[in-house]
Amino acid sequence: MREKTHEELLEEELIWERQEDEIDLFTWWQKGIELYRKLSRLDRDNKRFKIQLANLLLKAGGDLKMRQHNFNQALGLFRELIWMEPEHAIAHYRLGFLYYYKQDWRKSIHHFERALRARPAERSHQIHREQEMKALCYLAKAYQKLSLSIFEKANEMFEAESDPAVADAVDPFIEETRRDLYSYGESKPYVMVTQDQTLFLHEDEVLRYQSEELAANEVRLDFLGEEIYLIFPSHVRIKLSEQLGKLLRFLMENKRPVSAQTIRENIFPDSRSESIVRRTIQRLRDALDHPRLPVDLILTTISGYQWNWPGEFTIFYRKDDIFLKDIIHF
Repeated sequence: MREKTHEELLEEELIWERQEDEIDLFTWWQKGIELYRKLSRLDRDNKRFKIQLANLLLKAGGDLKMRQHNFNQALGLFRELIWMEPEHAIAHYRLGFLYYYKQDWRKSIHHFERALRARPAERSHQIHREQEMKALCYLAKAYQKLSLSIFEKANEMFEAESDPAVADAVDPFIEETRRDLYSYGESKPYVMVTQDQTLFLHEDEVLRYQSEELAANEVRLDFLGEEIYLIFPSHVRIKLSEQLGKLLRFLMENKRPVSAQTIRENIFPDSRSESIVRRTIQRLRDALDHPRLPVDLILTTISGYQWNWPGEFTIFYRKDDIFLKDIIHF
């Protein structure tokens, strides 16, 4: 098949730019990645092509985690970005979170440290102050997780030791290390949000709350399983994508009308589409359309969009779940 010329690819670029509102956003990103890969190969010195390709790789990689749960492909796109631009701090930052989520503590540490040290040529590729502080916090957590995993290997060797003399000699070191590593207090990795409070919970506490029957007027948004579910007292369970789940959680927690601009800034900061909020709200409405539920669970008001369940709500998620914000947002 004949390779397209530079002029033909530039014509294709104009067509691609007009398609953002016409096709699925991830498909649009994929088409853009292929387009700018070709343009970059033909014109290796063109800075604009490289920047566009880097931005699309970053967005598509985030979407693969956020909406499609495809960590390996997301890692591949971010690694491609690092290969293109070794000092791309945001790409290292994203990889740090992805490897943390996959419990590969050493690689997570490596990329968070690279994100903190990197000095990219493009200012937009540098992590900002909020991300720098998050990277430091997750770096500390990854080091702690790595320390615990190394200690567990030592403890397994200790418990399997058949020579009493060796065991007696090592026992004080094992106990001292255990005290040092576990002296920070027991972790509560789960979060429960209601109208009135936010609680941090142990696993057994979460299981206890989740085993309780829903109150007659209560709805539960659950991010803790393999899928996200919105659960109603009438035994109605609606499965949501991560994007719709995040949007719904944002509306529920705000408890008042939220403007389209606020939603766009918080949920879709990377989209250039003017209609992204309206289209996603409609997708959420379609997902919540059930014959046994109130018709207007999402209201459109003068001030914006509002969650319209007449009773209580409970939201469960993991405190250290990357969820969406740390992966995809600049």
